[in-house]
Amino acid sequence: MQNLKIWKYISMPWMAASLIFFVSFFYLSFFKGLDIEYITNDYLIGLIKNTLILSFMTAIIAALVAVPLAMLITFYQFPGNKFFSWGLSLSIAFPAYVYAFIYVGIFEYASPVATFLRELNISLPSIKNLLGASIIMSMALFPYIYLLLKVQLSSVGINLFKASKTLGKNNIESILKVIIPSLWPVIIGGMSLVIFETVADFGGVSTLRIDTFTVGIYNAWFGYQSYFSAARLAGYLFVFVFIIILIGKYFNNNQTNLASKTSETFEKIYLGSYRGYLASFVCGFIFFVVFLIPLIQLIVWSFTKNSLFKIENIYLFINSLSLGVVAALITVFFAVALSLTYRGSKNIRNIISIITSGYAIPGSVISAGLLVSFGYFFNISITTYGIFGLVFCLSLRFMTPAFNYLSASLSNIQNSSEKALSTMTTRPFKAFKIFYFPHMKSAAFLGFMIVFIESIKEQPATLLLRPVGFDTLSTKIYNFTSEGQWIMAASPSLILIFMSLFFVYMINRNIDKN
Repeated sequence: MQNLKIWKYISMPWMAASLIFFVSFFYLSFFKGLDIEYITNDYLIGLIKNTLILSFMTAIIAALVAVPLAMLITFYQFPGNKFFSWGLSLSIAFPAYVYAFIYVGIFEYASPVATFLRELNISLPSIKNLLGASIIMSMALFPYIYLLLKVQLSSVGINLFKASKTLGKNNIESILKVIIPSLWPVIIGGMSLVIFETVADFGGVSTLRIDTFTVGIYNAWFGYQSYFSAARLAGYLFVFVFIIILIGKYFNNNQTNLASKTSETFEKIYLGSYRGYLASFVCGFIFFVVFLIPLIQLIVWSFTKNSLFKIENIYLFINSLSLGVVAALITVFFAVALSLTYRGSKNIRNIISIITSGYAIPGSVISAGLLVSFGYFFNISITTYGIFGLVFCLSLRFMTPAFNYLSASLSNIQNSSEKALSTMTTRPFKAFKIFYFPHMKSAAFLGFMIVFIESIKEQPATLLLRPVGFDTLSTKIYNFTSEGQWIMAASPSLILIFMSLFFVYMINRNIDKN
């Protein structure tokens, strides 16, 4: 289509840079000899075992929490239903590494809680193990599954539920035999997101003393100064993630969508007083554990040292805000160009699909690849160019949600309307302004908010690629938690969470509106 050809040229620099990165990363990861042979078989097996167990346990626990909650919120009416519908997603504003140091601080031997319970002859168990880490990570990540399920149930699940009831099945039978089997593609997709986020985490697993691939990459880079070893570990992690992607696609391809979308209103099933208050208690307990306890603990710690309004925190806030806005703007701009190119140029759709799949790649993998590639080919660190490398890394990783939202919005355009536009002598940018942009506006706004939140929370990539002297809220949190200074880490964590909460609220409004 003539009106979309200009966007192909605009997106070319991004496509070229992304392809060059992927090719050079693979070459240096697997075909370049290691500079220090410290990656033994036992060490590698330990990293694989810990990464596998932690990621799958976290995904399973998150699904066990999210699936019942999403169905309870969607199908049933009980006290507090409207509040919990969006309140249960608020924990997505907490990075997993913040949860980790909060609960380590609560459970450690000298904490007030542990001291009080010891007086009652009750000992708190250690959470610095795979089970404890899985529970903590799932607290931060279950909203990824919950939000997906809530949208799916609201759009297609209602029809299924109604059809099942007309066949004589009761509520429980309808959910177990009809709704849950139809949700498997969405559940698997949500669990895949949880796995990607788990393997990408660095601060949380390092605080909990779990050696995963991200810890190995960081140690190879900063501990051993073994840059090609870091790239090799990043390559192994990329292969692991690619296998997860294939498994997810296999499950999705073997499932069929049993219902069409609906815009019908659905009168929720009213739970009796006893069951209604029980549902409120369950939702309230989860909300208390995953949101109120961590938030209250951070507030208490922040005012203990009276450090919330320190001048240093203002600089950290400005740096994080600037990084998030710049990364989000650049990502959304190229996502617009790529989505329009994808619609107008069928011959390069496979290439666009590859370079927009970065969300599945941990930030530690992309950052290690950028550092090694740039250093090998240009003999200079990419960090000498300021935050250029960091912004490119963040945009490459978080291009996926922005591109997907925009592509989905373009799919709603009628082909007949687009063909009619092509017959007019309208300039490409004017065609974009009057025809394409109105369809893409809401998706672009949603993509901006998602990329902003993820960018300011990103820790391993920021630690590896930030220029000297450039600290953000996430890097300062790591500096404090790596030394066990939980109270000092509270203030930057609280600022980071309040920044994220605003955008989480806007995202929930956008989902409910659309």
